[in-house]
Amino acid sequence: MNPNVLTAAISAGAAVITAIVAILTNARGFTLLSKRIDDTNANLGTRMTNLENRTDARLATIEADLKEFFKVQAEHDKRIQRLEDKP
Repeated sequence: MNPNVLTAAISAGAAVITAIVAILTNARGFTLLSKRIDDTNANLGTRMTNLENRTDARLATIEADLKEFFKVQAEHDKRIQRLEDKP
């Protein structure tokens, strides 16, 4: 066999093998990266849900406090009005 043909065949084979190894290596890397991204998204989603729940609870407390405040303020306004109306 001609040495030039043999060298060309070996070079082509090495290039093909290198390409296949690179594809397999990158495929595993991309799979792992995809899994990490999915885990991060799930974790972020859980944290956002927890934050929304805490925020909703705090807003409900604030609304109840404001309702009570305005109720007390209205009572005070009535008392002040009665005091002003006394001769």
